[in-house]
Amino acid sequence: MVRKYGINHVGLLTLTFGVPGSGRGSKETRELREQAKDLEFVQKRWHSFNTNIIAKRYPDWACVLETHKDGVWHLHVVVVTKLDNRTGTDVETLTNYELPAWKRKGKHLRNEALAAEWRTLRETACKYRFGRVELMPIRKTGEALARYLGGYLTKSFKLLTGGRKSRLVRFSRGISKQFTMVYSIWDLSNLIYRTRLKIAAYMLNFREIDDFADYFGPRWHYYLGDIIAGIPIPFKFEKGDFERGLAVKILNGYAENPYPHLDEKGKKQMVAVDAALLQKFTELAFDEAAEMRWRESRPVEADNIDVGPLTSEDFQDDWLKLSEYPF
Repeated sequence: MVRKYGINHVGLLTLTFGVPGSGRGSKETRELREQAKDLEFVQKRWHSFNTNIIAKRYPDWACVLETHKDGVWHLHVVVVTKLDNRTGTDVETLTNYELPAWKRKGKHLRNEALAAEWRTLRETACKYRFGRVELMPIRKTGEALARYLGGYLTKSFKLLTGGRKSRLVRFSRGISKQFTMVYSIWDLSNLIYRTRLKIAAYMLNFREIDDFADYFGPRWHYYLGDIIAGIPIPFKFEKGDFERGLAVKILNGYAENPYPHLDEKGKKQMVAVDAALLQKFTELAFDEAAEMRWRESRPVEADNIDVGPLTSEDFQDDWLKLSEYPF
């Protein structure tokens, strides 16, 4: 945002819940702040305020939700102002929170454009149950502000309870269309899928997850999903194993070196999956050059299934370097 619009046109808007005019410790404010401990209530208030005010007034914005120590949520919104909010503004004094409020909020500290924004926001924000409304210019750099808000985001994420859908950061359409917002829930089933995908990548000697699309096409999961699902997972996890990190530790070790954990049936199944992946590759590889690159990069495997016990040399530990794989 700073690179696109310039630092003079980007500011940080802070919104906290309160009933203006009722007093900081009033019954109305206490009741409202108790409601603001519910993330669903906060998101509804934000959606209403954003739809009617923020999205119409500012060309682009990015919103981060943060929770106080008492569990009350508030919002930090990076906005793009149409006018210069920085030239003529005493940024150092305005953003010095060690000073008393009366000393750092004087009208003489803000330029005309910033003062006008404050007036408009305070007149409208109170209708959406926001008490404290502050729009500040960026104190140093855009990168510094990003780290500042990233710290809030990390802290709030750690305080969330599991099992519910929560979005702590959101962007205007102009920003979000520049990158994907697709994500998957991190749970035991997702961990097992990624473990199978990692083993499949080892079999194909892929170095990046994009290699699947490069060699099998954009619908690679449609063609490979059933094959990858055939990779055996010889473990049964109890309730709480994922949350304690036990499942992650076990499956990481299994993906790095699966054969010692498998019985004869599991080993044969693993070999069958390897053969099926090779066959599918032969069918779907884009051209002969792609197949040649793959064959040249594929290490020679020992055919030691059903012909004797496995040895350390058979595991090819030098090939299975987990840290180099992004899965």
